[in-house]
Amino acid sequence: MPKSRKRRHRGQAEKRNAALKRARPTRSPLRDPPADKIELLNACDGFAGLRAGLRRVADKMDAWAGIPMPLDALPLTIEPNFPDAEILATIGKREQKAEPADPELEGATIVNEFWSWRRRSTIVIFRLANGRIDWGIRPGVNHLAQDLEALDASVAWGIEQEGAAVRLLGTMLRHHAFKKYLLTGIFAENSERSGITYIFRRLKPTVALSTRLNQTKILCALCLHPIAYYGRSWAGAMCPTDDVIAHLVLMRGDEAMFWRRANQHPAYRPEAGL
Repeated sequence: MPKSRKRRHRGQAEKRNAALKRARPTRSPLRDPPADKIELLNACDGFAGLRAGLRRVADKMDAWAGIPMPLDALPLTIEPNFPDAEILATIGKREQKAEPADPELEGATIVNEFWSWRRRSTIVIFRLANGRIDWGIRPGVNHLAQDLEALDASVAWGIEQEGAAVRLLGTMLRHHAFKKYLLTGIFAENSERSGITYIFRRLKPTVALSTRLNQTKILCALCLHPIAYYGRSWAGAMCPTDDVIAHLVLMRGDEAMFWRRANQHPAYRPEAGL
């Protein structure tokens, strides 16, 4: 082999080794809590027993991802490919009585929907039973409703599980990024593959930014829950930091699939959480 080609291969190998060294996981700066502290946490958590029971059932079923916890008044949407998804979605589900229909809207059908910047709402065009066309407004000013629903869903998570996820994340990030996440619930990472900057957020969709031509532009907010999520909220069946880890790993490993699997919310919609 010519010397020039040897030097080129040696240089490429050195670059790969340097990249692997930078990406090598480090020891998490947070230590595992003592067993007696975990017992104390569980004693103060009324849902700890239910989580432990679901864990035992999952072990017997050989369900390595666990079993999502059903909650009253929060519809649980499970990934269709998850084992026994349809059965699990019915556990603890209550039959909800339909609200009395508005006599004026009986028999009405929706014709079209579109977003209004001026009204900061969705305009709904519908046709009444008598054929007359009318319209209404579906407010979309802020995302407070999603935040409050996440508070209700928080009983599904335990401090023990969230703590384990935070410690795992600490092995995947550099010190400054991990510190920012602990203090703010947010950290950023650039994709060397696409040049996109991702803002990873706890209990919020991941924001994709383009910084080309010295201009920062929000592409969209990527919302993804690998196993299940609670309707009308950003809360997933996994604890919040586990969802952040899922976004981070999928972005690093298969960025195109991350975009395909995630719901892409425009920045101006309340679902984006901006």
